[in-house]
Amino acid sequence: MPETNTVENIVVTVAAKYREEQIRPFLASLHHFSPGTSLKLIVDKRRLDFERAVLAWFPTCTFHLLPPAPLRDFALRHKWAASVLKRLSRWSRSPRIGRRLLKINYLRHIVIRELLRSADVQNARILLCDSRDLVFQADPFGGQWPALWTCEEEKVLGECTLNSAWFKRVGGEAALNDNKDSRIVCAGVIGGKAERIRSYLEASSKIVEQIAPIIPLTDGDQGIHNNLVRLRPDLGFTILPNGGRLCANIGYTALPELTVKNITVRFCNHPEIPAILHQYDRHPQLKALIDSHWSNARPPAR
Repeated sequence: MPETNTVENIVVTVAAKYREEQIRPFLASLHHFSPGTSLKLIVDKRRLDFERAVLAWFPTCTFHLLPPAPLRDFALRHKWAASVLKRLSRWSRSPRIGRRLLKINYLRHIVIRELLRSADVQNARILLCDSRDLVFQADPFGGQWPALWTCEEEKVLGECTLNSAWFKRVGGEAALNDNKDSRIVCAGVIGGKAERIRSYLEASSKIVEQIAPIIPLTDGDQGIHNNLVRLRPDLGFTILPNGGRLCANIGYTALPELTVKNITVRFCNHPEIPAILHQYDRHPQLKALIDSHWSNARPPAR
């Protein structure tokens, strides 16, 4: 009888500098809806109390260290140092200096790329997602997945000063003009099959490494994500409408556009309940509701 290839479901998220209490809604809701998921956490340092608390939810969770960045951390603590080092990096155009000053939102692309290069995840479905502002409302791995997918937000690029600047920094003015009426796609939730996720991370990491000298100590990796989704058709992204079966990004969504029943949130004009609810903390009422349910949850007794 031929062997059946089992599909592993993997969630990769950054939890650097977070306490378990800060990501408990993420952990508790993922455990509730998808307890068999393999969880991989990117952390800034080994903290035994944090690891014990997470392992109580997911005993097979693995922890992966960000590379140390003492120069960046020093600059983030001292404004004068940040100012000097930003100028030095941009003036010198030194990839080495720029790399040492990358903030975590950029650095995570390289770290996760290396993690997946070394991992045996050939048959896996992989979800790259945020943790502090994300909860699950159903099994994110239930049903069919596109080979590589991302989800829209409720605003177009041209309407958002920050996203426009981030997009232009990577793709240039002409690319922004061509895509200013395209909806923003969120870098905080990306899913797909292992091979396609790896291809995406190879591309995103290459851009991070190329522009490292001009992005020291700054945010904005979403500009890279939107460029790759809009300008690299060879990557094969499926762009999901916001609020469908898989995901809802609600940072730009007005509360009257949402329906709340018990602790489940969906778009009023969508019959489906999104498995992933992202950016809920932008709405204090929703944050209070979700915290009241998940923040006091306790891991199962073993």
